[in-house]
Amino acid sequence: MREPATEDELAAILREGKPVHAVGNGTKLHLGPGSEAEPVAVRRLAGVTAYEPGDLVACVRAGTRLADLQAELARHGQWLPIDPPYAEATIGGILATNSSGPRRLAYGTMRDHLIGLRVMGPDGSVTRSGGRVVKNVTGYDLHKLHVGAFGTLGVLLEANFKVRPRPELSAAVVFACASFREAHQLLLKVHASPLRPVALEALDGRLKHLIDGKALAIVGVEGTRPVLDRHYRELETLGGKRAVLEGERAEPLWTAIRNLPRGLVDFVRVRIGAKPFDLPRLVPDGPAWAQVGTGIARIDLPPTADASKRARQLHETAAGLGGYAVVESAPPGMPDRAKLPWGFPGHALMRAIRQSRDPRGMLNYGRMVV
Repeated sequence: MREPATEDELAAILREGKPVHAVGNGTKLHLGPGSEAEPVAVRRLAGVTAYEPGDLVACVRAGTRLADLQAELARHGQWLPIDPPYAEATIGGILATNSSGPRRLAYGTMRDHLIGLRVMGPDGSVTRSGGRVVKNVTGYDLHKLHVGAFGTLGVLLEANFKVRPRPELSAAVVFACASFREAHQLLLKVHASPLRPVALEALDGRLKHLIDGKALAIVGVEGTRPVLDRHYRELETLGGKRAVLEGERAEPLWTAIRNLPRGLVDFVRVRIGAKPFDLPRLVPDGPAWAQVGTGIARIDLPPTADASKRARQLHETAAGLGGYAVVESAPPGMPDRAKLPWGFPGHALMRAIRQSRDPRGMLNYGRMVV
């Protein structure tokens, strides 16, 4: 694996005219279809290049670890309000996969905070979209196309973000439930209430080492003391056994949730999307967790020969309710991995965009289904 130390070195590699597979720290190689091209790591193209705390804007190279960016922002009481898995993940990798965590409900994904991007094309040329100011209304947000594109539209070099002040207080209210469905129903009540939690996570009992329960309903709350106290009062009316974890006491729980994908890389993970109240009808009995407010659930299937069939059956059922089910990740060495249903037809516009940006298929070819 080559690791260019400068953008000029990266451009020279691309101008060789051979297919490349751009990666950061390689934390998400089990996501999506694979690529047989030569891996080129951009993790040495790292560092915060500009940061104006007063303007709430930061510019950072794509090879920078999110943890390092957060540490720099924390010195000024600020943060990029995302919490995806893998502490060692790079900014570029998170953008390329549109990775997110529990707080997506309140703060959105990287796409919602990205205001500008520099990208290198397959010929080594560099283009820029957006800027370094939040009020940027001229032209199209072309940089948003790269979020979730798995690097197939260009090698990400540098990103500009709008950042936010860190919340004054943070807490998790955890309900012990008898089943995943019970946890999901409880969180639907919270979602329909006037409360504004930052996360609503329904999980099976895989976090028993932290909180005992066959299933857990987790409500994330952030803000001032009056905001937290109001949530505590309203959530108390739901009854049931619960625990309140505030400040540092809640961090092991959030860390465990973010780390769930790390412990499940040997399974075929299926992502199910639907209206929040339809999810229980689509999630089969077995290991599962869901971001209730966003209508996204994930289940883990053994990497057996029938995994593809089961995933397609889930998609057919979900499609009948206006939703979807696709394979999100699978073990890299799994037989017939490429034949898994990573996506479904209907992406003609994305194919046309990729054809215009990389007609020869030199960048991360195979990493997306379109």
